[in-house]
Amino acid sequence: MNIDWLTPYLAILPLLAAVPLLFLPASLAGEGSGKGVFLHPLAHLLPTTPEPQWQRHLHRTLFTWLWLCLTVAIAQPVQRGAKLPDLPPERDILLLVDVSISMTLTDYALGGQKRSRMEVLKTLLHDFANRLQGERLGMIVFAESPYLLVPLTRDPTLVQRQLQRLTPTLAGRVSAVGDAITLALKEAGKQPQRKPIFVLFTDADESIGRVDPEAAAALAAASKIPLYTIAIGSTAATMEGDTGGLVYQPVNLALLQTLSERTGATTYQAGDAQAVEQALADITRRHQNAAEQTPRYEQQPLYHWLLLAGLLPLMLWQLWQRRANA
Repeated sequence: MNIDWLTPYLAILPLLAAVPLLFLPASLAGEGSGKGVFLHPLAHLLPTTPEPQWQRHLHRTLFTWLWLCLTVAIAQPVQRGAKLPDLPPERDILLLVDVSISMTLTDYALGGQKRSRMEVLKTLLHDFANRLQGERLGMIVFAESPYLLVPLTRDPTLVQRQLQRLTPTLAGRVSAVGDAITLALKEAGKQPQRKPIFVLFTDADESIGRVDPEAAAALAAASKIPLYTIAIGSTAATMEGDTGGLVYQPVNLALLQTLSERTGATTYQAGDAQAVEQALADITRRHQNAAEQTPRYEQQPLYHWLLLAGLLPLMLWQLWQRRANA
């Protein structure tokens, strides 16, 4: 029989509590001198029934047995049964979201109305986080500097709430793609046994930062971490509609393709909102990051048998005494 103990450390508590009781009877008995016994002045009026010595020993034995059963029961012994199937594999998906000034451009249509790149991206990522119940999702925002906005978490509500805070220029005006990838690699290094997926959302035409994006992608490839890139906005040199006074420059699709190909991943061109949603669905379908899981087994509790073994002899003894005194 395979027996596991769920809380073995709790068994020491009854044992520690029993230590003073080992010395209590001797101190109260006042053997030989008659000292050490403190009685009420009227205690002699109480009726007393002499108890044979064998009954006193039996009483002590029964209570000691009950105490030992309680000690073992509090450690929660369980019988280990068949191995349970492993939980479904989960993914670690780290989103790298560009929040530079160009994300204010309104070159998307959503619901028949013009929407900015940031508005569309926030809406799609909100739905994406809602579909990833039970998986780990994190988010890095970047422009001139990258920041970890949401560490890897299984709480999609936390990700959705932080998405509401995203605004263009939150971390500067221009895009430092290489710095964002470097920060993502630093986060991935905290749990090297897991291999996350990087998904980069950017409309950058060039990278302004301390780290070259291709060098950062080479580090990701060395760590066997795929870097998917999603080009936000139009790739054309001109666009229709209001640019808000910004000098419009198209996303550098060739750069994003180079970054993805170096890590064995893919680049997606999000020409419209539906393309972004399809790219996210494709990425999650292609990757299943199996987490290292502790084996799980069926468990049959045994503590109630210990309680029964401790209480039953005492109850039978009390019943026998009641019938003998009747």
